[in-house]
Amino acid sequence: MTKLGLEAKDLEPTQTIFHGIVPDLSCSPIGQIRLNVLAYHALLGRPALAKFMAVPHYAYLKMKLPGPKGLITITGDYRKSLESARDGGKLAESLVIAEERRQLDRIFALANETSAVPILAEEPADEASFKPSKETKKVKLHPEDPSCSKYVVVGTCLDSK
Repeated sequence: MTKLGLEAKDLEPTQTIFHGIVPDLSCSPIGQIRLNVLAYHALLGRPALAKFMAVPHYAYLKMKLPGPKGLITITGDYRKSLESARDGGKLAESLVIAEERRQLDRIFALANETSAVPILAEEPADEASFKPSKETKKVKLHPEDPSCSKYVVVGTCLDSK
């Protein structure tokens, strides 16, 4: 985006979800943007493929579409494709990790701000049963969402690390 002279405020919201970029996770893009393509390199989404009646074949890195004088076949570059997939996967993974880190930091900050509320638990019948710490408190997962009723129970004696 920076190389194109774009900023986050230029992005429009999108409902698209990507699967398989980061193994075992789904990712949502930060937004979408419409650009006039003035070069031969472009990313085509499903609406563009449907409009051009294009048929992509990802394994062969080929795309075929009807042209004014017959069938047009576009061939991709395997080396560039692998580099792009590798770099995109690393970027996506780092963004997911960064977002998870922000959420954990927010939970820890909320836990430190909230006063300790002891949670009374029934005494287990078996001595080997799991026993929570006596010093615990409930922290709302999404404090800005009044409809969210999900909480996490954290120990008040935990180190911030």
